[in-house]
Amino acid sequence: MVVDPWPQSIVMRGTPIRLIGTGFLVPELGEQELTIISNDGRVAAISVQLQKSGELRGEIDDSFLNVFAPGTKIVGRAQISRTLIEGPFTTRVDLPVSIDVVSELTPVATQLRTRFEMTNATLEGTWYPGDELVISGSGFLLQGEGPTIVQLRGSFESLTPPETLPLDVVLPLNAARRDELSFTLTPDLLGVRPGTFRGELVISNESLAGATTGSGLKDLERRLEPPRIETVSPPLAARGQNIVVSGRGFLPTDPFYESTTLIRLEGAFTTLQTSQELLLEGPTALALFPDLFESNTAMKYILRVTQTPGGELEGLGLIAGSFVGRISPMIISGAETILGEGIDLSLTIALQRQVVFVKFLPGFSTTVAEMGLELREGDIRRRILDVCARDYAGVNIEFRDQRPTDFAEYSLIEVGGADPNGQGLFGLDNTAGKDVGNLRFNDIIGGANADTAEQGYFAFGGVFVRSFFQLSPTLGREANLPIASSRFDDIFAPFMPSLGGVPAEPIPAATRRALADKAVAVLGNVVGNTVVHEIGHSLGLTNIDGEYHNLGDNPGWIMDSGNFRPFAERAEIDGENGAVFAPFDRDYLERILPTN
Repeated sequence: MVVDPWPQSIVMRGTPIRLIGTGFLVPELGEQELTIISNDGRVAAISVQLQKSGELRGEIDDSFLNVFAPGTKIVGRAQISRTLIEGPFTTRVDLPVSIDVVSELTPVATQLRTRFEMTNATLEGTWYPGDELVISGSGFLLQGEGPTIVQLRGSFESLTPPETLPLDVVLPLNAARRDELSFTLTPDLLGVRPGTFRGELVISNESLAGATTGSGLKDLERRLEPPRIETVSPPLAARGQNIVVSGRGFLPTDPFYESTTLIRLEGAFTTLQTSQELLLEGPTALALFPDLFESNTAMKYILRVTQTPGGELEGLGLIAGSFVGRISPMIISGAETILGEGIDLSLTIALQRQVVFVKFLPGFSTTVAEMGLELREGDIRRRILDVCARDYAGVNIEFRDQRPTDFAEYSLIEVGGADPNGQGLFGLDNTAGKDVGNLRFNDIIGGANADTAEQGYFAFGGVFVRSFFQLSPTLGREANLPIASSRFDDIFAPFMPSLGGVPAEPIPAATRRALADKAVAVLGNVVGNTVVHEIGHSLGLTNIDGEYHNLGDNPGWIMDSGNFRPFAERAEIDGENGAVFAPFDRDYLERILPTN
């Protein structure tokens, strides 16, 4: 058990005690006790409970104050005891403490700044909607002790329309620490119109023992500025990608305050393929709803494409082209609409690119180790991705083995070990039906899909590498697949213990190295070909109405049914080259995901 230093040097009735550490016991295993022991021999217990965050929490109550009355200076130790239910076995940690016990505190405010000013070491004297205002000082009350009351009193003079209104805002707050209070400049405090606040900040405590007036700040003057955009990135983006808009004064969407911030584009959009110019001016200017607000300094918009009730697609990411014009923030709060300061912008919408995250599960690693190729797992993964890139060459699709951070919408396919469906499937696209036209950009081929299970299909999707053991006449004797091949045993037997082999060595002899290279290539080809096939399903293949596979046996075609795709074709051995998409499937892919 390890515990951080004692957190509070001043306590009163209701003071929260939070002990951060490791090694605490959950209630099923034991309990923790906290005892304050002064050097003069007085002892007081504080009841503590273990939180999900892994910390112990308690508070100062009357039983503690009966031992250590207000006005007491405690010098001694805090003892944390941990006792196992079964044992019993107790361990202890002692923390040195120096604690002042008080009945009340007098708050003192020394400075009022925005968090932005504190972070950027500047003093602007201006406020923006959504700013976090920070009061520095001392004697502020913590959660449980009662509120520290903050008042902004004076007047607010708006610019448009020009009028001056009296202001008296009362905020009951609690501090996270004694020397700092903070609150957010929400629309209900000063509104959202640009203008100037003049007045004072008055501060007082309302502890459980009674009210205490403190010192505030007088002769305050702060300008409330309209929102502004400073940067937009990246300048080139595609469907599903994040566009980050940075600046100041962005209000998040909040039904309580009836407020939000829109991104307004005014200018001209020229399509890439037809060079058609669309004017976005006045009532036809484009207003975009951000998907995410990061404080009031950044908002993200995802280039999404949605389907209308009539089945048509719409959205800024749908058509490739370039926008030239101005981008501005627009705050809406109740009946108020404030157009902020924008910047000139040149933004290019690239052709749609389908990003695919190939997620290798622990079951994949276990299966590779079972095949005796554990030391070559990295090479196998790289070969799988190479096969995917090769087979989809000429199609605007990208395969990654790391989760994308630049795209918010992308497909995911899991590559694991055994088939969770218990059917020995090589792979399964368990997404919600055939996606003709690839309308969905965020398919998940993996995990369990309750919708597909409810419709009577297998629930678990992905690629199941251990199922390929059925291609071995020896290991797959019970499955007796018609496409099983002795060539599986020839290639993998030197390394698979279940076939009498010895796992690959760190530094093999030349002959063993060549055999291992062959096994790596074959396994990468077989798994990669299956990933390509399942992703093809999620993109809407085969391109035959009502069908999921090509009709009949078409040697070398990727989207043929599994029983028409023999081991040699999947492994690319014995004169078999990599499988390809049928001409009509290739045409479909290049139409929905063109590269130019």
